Amino acid sequence: LSKSTVSRALSGDPRVAESTRVRVSSLAQHMGYRPNATARALATRRTNTIGLVVPWVPRSLSDPFYLEFLGAAGDAAMRSGYSLFLSAPDGDGAGAVRAHAELADPRRIDGMILTEPKANDERIALLHGIGLPFVVLGVASDPEVSWISGDNTAGAFDAVDHLISLGHTRIACITGPPDQTASKARFEGYRSAMSGAGLPIDRNTIEAGDFTQPGGHTAMRAIIDSGRAPSAVFVCNDVMAFGAMRALREAGLAIPADVSVVGFDGIAMAEYVDPPLATVNQPIQELGRMAVQILIEQMSGEGGPAHCVLPVQYRPSNSVGPPRTRAEAINRG
Repeated sequence: LSKSTVSRALSGDPRVAESTRVRVSSLAQHMGYRPNATARALATRRTNTIGLVVPWVPRSLSDPFYLEFLGAAGDAAMRSGYSLFLSAPDGDGAGAVRAHAELADPRRIDGMILTEPKANDERIALLHGIGLPFVVLGVASDPEVSWISGDNTAGAFDAVDHLISLGHTRIACITGPPDQTASKARFEGYRSAMSGAGLPIDRNTIEAGDFTQPGGHTAMRAIIDSGRAPSAVFVCNDVMAFGAMRALREAGLAIPADVSVVGFDGIAMAEYVDPPLATVNQPIQELGRMAVQILIEQMSGEGGPAHCVLPVQYRPSNSVGPPRTRAEAINRG
């Protein structure tokens, strides 16, 4: 066999007869041959590397959502012959856009997974301009962009609707950053449930957090200090809910006797706080696997943009209960 035939057989060239491919593969295995990844990348002009950009390191490494997502995405990439290159730019705004521009080099990566999209996101416009295949974790408004997301609005609606069914009428909300699409969608679910039940929304009990535990603590303190104490609070992610629970305890408020608390994401740690946190379970591992799958299809030029919404499920737990009756509140005081 000629060198060119052997090379084509090892690279899976469809022009090579099946009998020849099997013969070459058998000989290569017998001789302990392993393909040189660098040489193959140079020949194919591919890096076999996927870039994944997550929030700045201290936050992403302390948020179990991202740890679980990273694990699933990394495993899916490896099974498809790709490695995962992780980037965590420090800060937001121009610095984050610059970090994305530096990573989005076809000589470094073949495609990118982008997280936490915003309305009119400059990063999406940048990647479009470069022409690098990418997929967004979260809903993107541009129909030409591939994205995958849990059903944020439906999950938030179900959580708040359960609180209402228990008798709560004064329900606070701690959102994520106002410019992020996931935060907006979860707030919309909260607003829709309240409106559907004919309940007013007290703007003094709506606070924006930053998806971190300190952010949830600060937001809950602000709600408590407003003097408009709610009987329940819906928090737009579990990590912020942990901070909110601490703030409530520091204020001498019992959970759920005084204030019920619900989170969002369904991270494993939610079952181990005291009391166990009611939350909205997201299919985090499935999000990681499917993000990689969609991106690989984009890099292969298969099909058009993909838009995937995965179902979520509300999980009640011991952090929620009915509100105190007027008599109970007086007796406690």
